[in-house]
Amino acid sequence: VIFDTGSGNLIVPSSSCTVPGCAPHKKYNSHDSSTSSFVTNEKGEGSSEITFGTGQVSGDFTKDKLCIGESLCFDANFIAATQMTTEPFQEIPFDGIMGLGFKDLSMGEGFNIVDDLSSRASQFSFFVSDDDDSEVTFGGYRAERLASEIVWAPVKVESWWQVSIDDITFNNQPKGLCDGACQVAVDTGTSMLAGPSDLVDKLSSMVNAKDDCSNFDELPNLGFQIGDLVLNLKPDDYMDKSSEGCSFSLMALDVPPPKGPVFIFGDPFLRRFVTIYDRSKPAVGFAVARHNGAADEVAASELIAHIRDGAGASPAAPSSTAATGGGAATGGG
Repeated sequence: VIFDTGSGNLIVPSSSCTVPGCAPHKKYNSHDSSTSSFVTNEKGEGSSEITFGTGQVSGDFTKDKLCIGESLCFDANFIAATQMTTEPFQEIPFDGIMGLGFKDLSMGEGFNIVDDLSSRASQFSFFVSDDDDSEVTFGGYRAERLASEIVWAPVKVESWWQVSIDDITFNNQPKGLCDGACQVAVDTGTSMLAGPSDLVDKLSSMVNAKDDCSNFDELPNLGFQIGDLVLNLKPDDYMDKSSEGCSFSLMALDVPPPKGPVFIFGDPFLRRFVTIYDRSKPAVGFAVARHNGAADEVAASELIAHIRDGAGASPAAPSSTAATGGGAATGGG
């Protein structure tokens, strides 16, 4: 499965699904399980259809024993999909989706995996890499994956893992674009960076990147202020650079209230920062990801920095971390 903080249901293909969208995937067969049962939600519904940005899934509500690794097992309600649209599901490399968002994204009471995990593993974390060592850890985080201290931000809207940012910065200087009211949703299920169209247009104009990449080396770090600290993205993260030229990579995406307007941080952000999701607070923690050992510790003071007051930015502490929480079950991505 893909572990997706932007959705709220566990969905796996059912053995009864014979459409092309299910065909290439491993399937769940309820008849092979002595603990499987069909269930309903509090509305008496026993099935549902879910629409994603690029496809649809429909299926039956099912309950069975779920294990993540060998040590983390519990009874879970999920959707055994009987229909999956050909696009995109026929081509995706994973069989199903484990939604790790909050319960308002789920099919009903008792269908939320994060709540199911909360008494056993109230924290989980993501380390995302371009190599084959990406991983999700349940029960805490792996301190050796962190190259900085953790910056915690409280969840403001319990739907996505959505936090407030005070402003947007260029080279750690606030630009007065948020009025203290910008929101960011950290989404492990998306490959993109996106934001409200008006702000994306303003940022693109302010960055002023040349189409021919001639000023690429002079582009600023693009930062997001939390208190007196800034989480920075480098030009490599927020620009698309190729032999054909350069372009600003933040997509315009307008999410209506009450969840929006909101920035969506996907893979480019997740490769820079380990993200830690704590259901008990609830809050999201951010720390510079350690991909290259000591080099990342040196870079950490640039990626997490203090607000610049005109005299230059003082770096945030680059290397100390709190102890990992509890025993952790880790899975590669």
